[in-house]
Amino acid sequence: MARVEFSRRQIRGVPAFLIGDEVVVGLDTQRIYALLDYTIMGCKECGTRMRVPKNKGKIKITCPNCSDKTVLTT
Repeated sequence: MARVEFSRRQIRGVPAFLIGDEVVVGLDTQRIYALLDYTIMGCKECGTRMRVPKNKGKIKITCPNCSDKTVLTT
């Protein structure tokens, strides 16, 4: 499926990422992180890594491992 989409868009660079409607050719990590709609956060109690949505305002996060609750403004 991805190969067909990249062929349709005539993308031949490696690596290439399709995030939403944007295409990132090459390993431009700052641009990739800017296009993602989440960030990775570690739990302050146990260190478990969690995906946290961006631009949602004030949200309550519960760790799936230790059930620690944290309130964040994103």
